[in-house]
Amino acid sequence: MSEYTSTKEGFQRAMEWALTGPPEEAKAYCEGTSTPDFYHLVNGQRTGMDAYIKGIAEWRGRVSDYKPKVEEFLRDGDLLAARMIGTIKVEGEDTAFESLMFGKVDKKSGKLEYLVERQVWGPLVGPPDHGVN
Repeated sequence: MSEYTSTKEGFQRAMEWALTGPPEEAKAYCEGTSTPDFYHLVNGQRTGMDAYIKGIAEWRGRVSDYKPKVEEFLRDGDLLAARMIGTIKVEGEDTAFESLMFGKVDKKSGKLEYLVERQVWGPLVGPPDHGVN
């Protein structure tokens, strides 16, 4: 079983690894935490593995400070649920975010088969202005 999907601490490490590091290492992150047929559904938008790798690489190129904190984590059989909050600096702008995640874990490898996510984000002070509808 993958350490990244079996405990809150492991999932915390996976979330930190997601946007930390050089863009050219995005593929290693994605392959280390996800199955080859993985898909990500965030705020109603679905991407497959190739687009997911590209998106992680792009975000890594834009982020200078990323501090996620997994507040809640539940693993029940092959299902996973988590709530994460934090701050991120994107192209010099400080942003706060909250994310609710639901996923399915491959029983053999312990990697994510899919991740359904609902994100909201915006300025550090005041209500979120993205992902609210």
